[in-house]
Amino acid sequence: MSGETNHIQSKFISDRFDVQDISNLSLFLYESLLTVIAHRQSDQSVIAANIYSLHEEEALEKIVGSDELINASNTSGRLYLHHQRFTLVPGILFNPAHSALYLNFATRVNPEKDEVIYSGISNNSIQVLGAADKGLLNILDSRLPEMETSHGAAHVLDYFLHNNKDLLKQEIFIHTAPNSMYIAGFKDGELMVFNRFIVHEEQTLLRYLFIVLQQLAFDQAHCKISVFGNLDWVHSSLENLQGFFKNIQQSSPTQNITYQKGTENLKNTQLLEAYWLQQHSIR
Repeated sequence: MSGETNHIQSKFISDRFDVQDISNLSLFLYESLLTVIAHRQSDQSVIAANIYSLHEEEALEKIVGSDELINASNTSGRLYLHHQRFTLVPGILFNPAHSALYLNFATRVNPEKDEVIYSGISNNSIQVLGAADKGLLNILDSRLPEMETSHGAAHVLDYFLHNNKDLLKQEIFIHTAPNSMYIAGFKDGELMVFNRFIVHEEQTLLRYLFIVLQQLAFDQAHCKISVFGNLDWVHSSLENLQGFFKNIQQSSPTQNITYQKGTENLKNTQLLEAYWLQQHSIR
């Protein structure tokens, strides 16, 4: 049995899938999950996607060596790394030469092991910086030498900022993923807080939510909380959370991705990458 088969969770293939029709890939790597999405040359619609579970260190290298999408003739695309090592820098203050210095305020950067990555969002008004493990990048570079890398926070925050029109005075957005969540707080339509947390139990989720509410001096009874994604991933439910927050709702993400017939069920995963294709700013 191949390494790919050992770890495959879901496959989504267009009825007319042709590996030669792939123009580029979008890869989303979480602590225990890898999503590989292939886009069609003519219109960037999704023509195939593979989702893998990662439970041991060697799994990723096996998958990269066997996945049919990664090993197609295409060599372009973008990798999004979802982990805790990132920070935001206002675009007006950003100097690429000082990237490691900025990131060092949030997490320790080891020049021998880490590569500092950055992506501009919201017309480059915000730069999202993160650390990328050089060993990981070398594994992917052997198959995808032209792939660019961003921290996953850029993808999530890009979505939040594109959907922050007509906000109430106090709003919180949550994006869930397996055992983790991103949270953004908007006050009078302005982004005030953005962070990512690891969540292994409901009490941890509640603790982080109350910390953000307290930070922003939001009213627990009136603040609007919108959840995008599966609450099972953060060990909770809408019913449970409604006992603490009166204005909380589970929302379907706005979609800017189109699908070829046969791949639409990728949306059933409730992952944000099934709905949102980030339009990259110039660095």
